Amino acid sequence: MNCSLCHHTDEAHVPSEENESLMKVGKCKIPTCTCQQYVDPIQKIDEDLL
Repeated sequence: MNCSLCHHTDEAHVPSEENESLMKVGKCKIPTCTCQQYVDPIQKIDEDLL
């Protein structure tokens, strides 16, 4: 699954326990990427539906 912010895969993000996402991933490991927090597309869709 890809991040809603930077569109990199979840594997490109650092594992994180603080993240509220079901995937528990944090900032992106790609050197040129400035994404500091993985945004789960499913979570974003759920928020939009509410």
